[in-house]
Amino acid sequence: MIVATAGHVDHGKSTLVRLLTGTDPDRWDEEKRRGLTIDLGFAFMADVGDRVSTGIAFVDVPGHQSFLPNMLAGCGAVDIGLLVVSAREGWMPQTEEHTQILDLLEVDRAVVALTHGDLVDPATLRAAGVETTARLGGTSLEGSPVIATTPDDHGSIEALRAALIGAAMQAPAGTSLDVGRPRLWIDRSLRLRGTGRVVNGPLTGGRITVSDEVVVSGSRR
Repeated sequence: MIVATAGHVDHGKSTLVRLLTGTDPDRWDEEKRRGLTIDLGFAFMADVGDRVSTGIAFVDVPGHQSFLPNMLAGCGAVDIGLLVVSAREGWMPQTEEHTQILDLLEVDRAVVALTHGDLVDPATLRAAGVETTARLGGTSLEGSPVIATTPDDHGSIEALRAALIGAAMQAPAGTSLDVGRPRLWIDRSLRLRGTGRVVNGPLTGGRITVSDEVVVSGSRR
């Protein structure tokens, strides 16, 4: 099951992925130096019991508008969206943009994480939750659970984990969803003389048959 983050820059997407999985999705030295997600990051949450047999994999996307193509590459074929909204800043431009992208991709299973709950008073936290719920009205994310989170509050992170598992359990039976958007997880890449670049790996999210025309997209640093 594939979960992609979405949301404005500095709203805490990568922090949540790290807290949920124990893996820092920011891999590049430049990302660590700047404190800014630039490229796609990947992590895996295996501790979901027997409720989701395949576990939950995360694709962490950049929130800055300059890296929107990377965000699009990461959200092109996902099962669940994790929309992250800061209670301190509220709904921001990339929050809106990323929500529209998930809506266009017809991602209809999502969880909203309301972050920075420790930096605002209870009234502001409640207001941010109400605004977020209202903003999602009329989109494919309408009705998604909104979970207030605080990095130091283990209970809030576990509540978010439970909500994500719940969303995963709503998926149709089977380890791979056919959503008509095939994606190939590249395990190996090599060049063969006379043939060119060859890649292989598991195919999920749809089917590709002989004579199909495909458009290949991805992200590069």
